[in-house]
Amino acid sequence: MITIKNGLVLTGHTLKPIETNVIINDEGRIIKLSPNYEEGEIIDATNCIVLPAFINAHIHIGDSISKDVGDGLTIQELVEPPNGLKHQILAKASDQELINAMHETAKEMLYSGTSTFIDFREGGIKGIELLKQAIYDLPINACILGRSDKYYDPTTTPEEARLITRELLQHCEGIGLSGVQDVDPEIMQQIADVCNQEDKLAVIHVAEYYQLQEQSVQLTNQTEIERALKAGFTTLVHATHPILQDLEIMEATSPVIVACPRSNGMLSVGIPPVSAYVENDIDVALGTDNVMFNQPDMFREMEYTLKALRASYKNKITAYDVLKMATINGFKILGKDISIKEGNISDILIIKRKSDDPYLSIVNRSSSEDIINFIMGNQM
Repeated sequence: MITIKNGLVLTGHTLKPIETNVIINDEGRIIKLSPNYEEGEIIDATNCIVLPAFINAHIHIGDSISKDVGDGLTIQELVEPPNGLKHQILAKASDQELINAMHETAKEMLYSGTSTFIDFREGGIKGIELLKQAIYDLPINACILGRSDKYYDPTTTPEEARLITRELLQHCEGIGLSGVQDVDPEIMQQIADVCNQEDKLAVIHVAEYYQLQEQSVQLTNQTEIERALKAGFTTLVHATHPILQDLEIMEATSPVIVACPRSNGMLSVGIPPVSAYVENDIDVALGTDNVMFNQPDMFREMEYTLKALRASYKNKITAYDVLKMATINGFKILGKDISIKEGNISDILIIKRKSDDPYLSIVNRSSSEDIINFIMGNQM
C-alpha cells in the first residue's frame, strides 16, 4: 500500500483541486481519496501537486535517428513520403541504430512525466517490432499505429489494402496514415473500415498546412477534414487549417483532434485554432510530433500551446484547458480513464507547486526537474 499525503490533488475528469490523500493498493489501484486516512508507505507531497501522468498523443519516435537535420527545408522536403529527407535517413539506418535512438527517446519521455505515447510507426510489421524491442525494458506504454508502404503503391487494390491492414492490426493498435492525399480515396476508406470493424484506431494527418486544404477542395470539392471524417477516421492529427464547414462537421462527428503546435511552429505552417475547438466542445489532445525537430517534452508543448495560442488568437485559452489536453483528453483516444479517482489504476505525477494557481504552476512554470515522484500502477 502507498499513501500520497499532504498534496493538492487534481481529481476526476475535471481535474478538480482537492487537498486529500491518495491511497493506492499493492495492485496499483486507487482505493480511497480521503484527507483522514493513510496506510502503508507514505509519500509526502507537501507543497506539491498530484496529477495524472502525461500522454504524448502524437509522435514519430523512429525519427529520433535524424534529430535537427534539414533545418530550413520545406515540410514537403523534410517529411513527405516516400522521398522526404526523413524517409531517406530511415532507409539508410540499421535496425540497431533505430532501436537505440527510439530507446533513448522513450527514456526521455519517461523522465519528463509521460507514461503513454501514440506513435505513427513507419516500416510495416518490421517497424512495429523494432519499436517493441526498443521499449521492452522500459515502464512506458506505447500505442503503436502501423502503416504499410504498399498503401502508396498505385498498383495496390482496395481489397489488397484491406488484407494488408488486417495483417498489420495483428501487431499493433491501429493505423496512422500520413495524409488524405497520399493514398487512393478508396484505399483510405477501406483502411478506416477495417480498423473500425476490428475496434482499432484509425488516425490520419489532416490540414497541416493551408495548401493541402486548397488542393483538396480543388480536386474533390471537399476539405481534407471532411474527407477523413467521411472515410471513417475518428482521430485527426494537426487540423491546423480548418476552412469552410469543417468546424460544423467536427461538431457533428466528435473526433478527437491531436494538435502539435510546436511542430507547426517549427515548420512555419501556422498555429492550430485550438481555442476554437475548445469553444465548440471538440476534444483536443497534444502531441510533440516529429523527434526530428522537437524534443518529446510535454511541459514544453503545454507552455508553447498556451502562449502561442494567446498570441495568435483573440479568444482566450486557459492553462486548465491545456493541462486537460496533455492528460485526460489524450487518453480518450485510447478509451482509457486515468483520472485520479477511486477504482482507477494509478498513473500519477507528483510535481512541485510553484504558484497558487495549480494549472498555471504546471503549464507555465514546471519542467521535468520538478517531478518528485512518478507512480505507474505499483511502480515508482
